[in-house]
Amino acid sequence: MNPFLFLYNEFLWRPLFNGLVWSYNVIPGNDLGVAIVVFTASLYIILLPLQGRARRAQQDLARIQPELKQIQARHKDNKEAQGKALMEFYAKHKVNPFSGCLIMLVQLPILLTLFQVFRQGFDPGMLQYLYPVVVNPGSMDPVSFGVLNLSQGNLYLGVVAAITQFFQTKLTMPIPPPVSGSSSSPDFSQIFQKQMLYLFPVLLVVWSYTLPSALILYWTAMNLFGIVRELIVNRKLRIVNADVKNP
Repeated sequence: MNPFLFLYNEFLWRPLFNGLVWSYNVIPGNDLGVAIVVFTASLYIILLPLQGRARRAQQDLARIQPELKQIQARHKDNKEAQGKALMEFYAKHKVNPFSGCLIMLVQLPILLTLFQVFRQGFDPGMLQYLYPVVVNPGSMDPVSFGVLNLSQGNLYLGVVAAITQFFQTKLTMPIPPPVSGSSSSPDFSQIFQKQMLYLFPVLLVVWSYTLPSALILYWTAMNLFGIVRELIVNRKLRIVNADVKNP
């Protein structure tokens, strides 16, 4: 077997597949939709440290936006000098402009792997890849909540996923401090966030026609957990800021 394929199977596909089947086994009534939500919650908890790191990176970038804009304005006619000055500034303040995208870069291989899991996992023959500690259910019924076939595309679920994606991204976007003087081009992080805000929800709707609904349900659940977390974090930040302003 190809070494890369072996590593992919053993360290991504097989653990995720076994985690899904284990969730399916422990859910009363063996509802695959509920199992996916439980599975997603477990995965979200595992990824929480990366979520926190990406959130702090976004806040750091928002904090230094005034200085970044000044550098961009000062070297607006020399892109090479501007890039060098920005890199030196990032290094001085120990800020990585790509850290805010870290969680998405981690999510992407997981998402691609889950696509394979949901595309192949309804085949009873794939259950031979279960770990000895995971009970073989014989088969997994793709019909969830009595009406939703998770092995097929579903436009309505795609719309829900798009809405949750928009609000989850909106909540995670830090508000940069006001900058005086002439405006300059946004940095990579801002461009990436705006693409996530508007483009990705549209793509989710388009993909919902052809992708298994199980994958869209996973992404929707991940978004909902993210929305709840951001609401809690933002509330704590408002309380802290209020205490600072009114000691």
